[in-house]
Amino acid sequence: MSKYPVILAGAGIGGRDNITLALFKALGRADVIVYDRLMDPTILDFAPNAEKIYVGKAAEKHTMAQEDIQTLLENYYRAGKRVIRLKGGDPYVFGRGGEEALYLSERSIPFRVISGITSGVAVPAMAGIPVTQRDVATSVSFITGHRATGENDFSTYAAVPGTLVFYMGLRNAQKIAVDLLSGGKEPSTPFAVLKASDDGEVTSFYSSLEKVAACGLPEHITSPGLIVVGDVVDLHEDLQPMNHLPLTGRKIILTGEDQHAMAEDLRDVGARVFLRPMIETEAVNHSLLEKDLADFSYDALVFTSKNAVDFFFDAFLKNRDIRDLAGTSIYVVGEKTARALARYGLRADGHPDTYDGRHLAEFLKNRVNASNRIYYPHAAGSDPYLGDTLREIACTTDRIIYRSVAPTDIHPLPEAYDAVVFLSPSAVKHFIAAYGLSSIPPSCFAIGETTKGSLVKSSIKEENIVTGEKATQESLCEAVIEKLSRREADLEK
Repeated sequence: MSKYPVILAGAGIGGRDNITLALFKALGRADVIVYDRLMDPTILDFAPNAEKIYVGKAAEKHTMAQEDIQTLLENYYRAGKRVIRLKGGDPYVFGRGGEEALYLSERSIPFRVISGITSGVAVPAMAGIPVTQRDVATSVSFITGHRATGENDFSTYAAVPGTLVFYMGLRNAQKIAVDLLSGGKEPSTPFAVLKASDDGEVTSFYSSLEKVAACGLPEHITSPGLIVVGDVVDLHEDLQPMNHLPLTGRKIILTGEDQHAMAEDLRDVGARVFLRPMIETEAVNHSLLEKDLADFSYDALVFTSKNAVDFFFDAFLKNRDIRDLAGTSIYVVGEKTARALARYGLRADGHPDTYDGRHLAEFLKNRVNASNRIYYPHAAGSDPYLGDTLREIACTTDRIIYRSVAPTDIHPLPEAYDAVVFLSPSAVKHFIAAYGLSSIPPSCFAIGETTKGSLVKSSIKEENIVTGEKATQESLCEAVIEKLSRREADLEK
């Protein structure tokens, strides 16, 4: 019998930074995750070793029946696994978390609940609407706008004071308005429909009970979405978050990998950030790498990316000990790659001041000689300059160990945006293949000269491309803020 309780958890609303610390810790220990549709599926990246089973439900389309989901939880529990049942929002707010808890309890299966941020609080806040406000609304009610059985009659809620938040009610929006009026609600009561996207952007529609009762909602407003009814809705113009920050209102698309830190820095200054990771990686030449590692006796290792570090050490540590690298010098292209190396308890012996392969080649000319044996694992399609130089100055094994491929899941771009930020040449290639050259606006940003060169080769004018002082996300982020803030100031003149 398992000693681990089943965890019923909520992933909250929006991005992966909005999950609780308790959930983050649980994901890292999980063996199995049974999950629904998540606004940000990268939350699952926090559970790298877990088996992931999708059981999401959409209207009139269920991947798995509720009874089968509950049986699945029981079976994994009895198999001794750490099981997480992961839902969007909160498991006990208009979800089936309560039913699952009762099922487990009836079978004497221990469970615990990790709450998540529910959309009824988070989405209005993102739109500038506090669901409670002294002297305006001293209570908030969460109401399902769609009943499983029976007639929908919302008139009784007209007598409920405070803010009314209706989940899953867009199809019944006009009836909700009619019923609230018939129950005695003031015709002028503000009525809002709020929709949050996967990127955390909220689109809003504002009206009044009497107008919605008479005309319904515009045709372009479709499920899913929240309905908020009450005087607090009128506060949205005064309480828009981050109204006076340098990039307020700017929409920026980030491409590439490991972009979450940069995304948060841009959001901190008011930008709306849309993550479009345009790269997936896969190992290649694995048998050759294993053969190289069987008799690994090199004087130096050279890494030009975080991925190269991870793919190399994933193979190395399966058969060897980290101490086998004693006496081997390790050189990296820049700070990010050095940080990846540090996760394996190793410190880089150096990197150039400018973070690209050509400057690394020049940097190594004074540090290795013809008698040295160098191992250079890297991606397919890397700039050949570094490999050519290493073969000229030392005995070098130049090995392609991974390649970048286009993402399998392409999300649409927002209707209008101010800039695209490219974090690698591969991101440039895959972005243009997915969205077309015309999708790149006049303001585009490149992390370094190599990425900038890829844009120029793709017919983007060089004067439209901005780079940072260094080829780092931190430096590029500063360049984005400086460029778009300056443009904002120019427009205000």
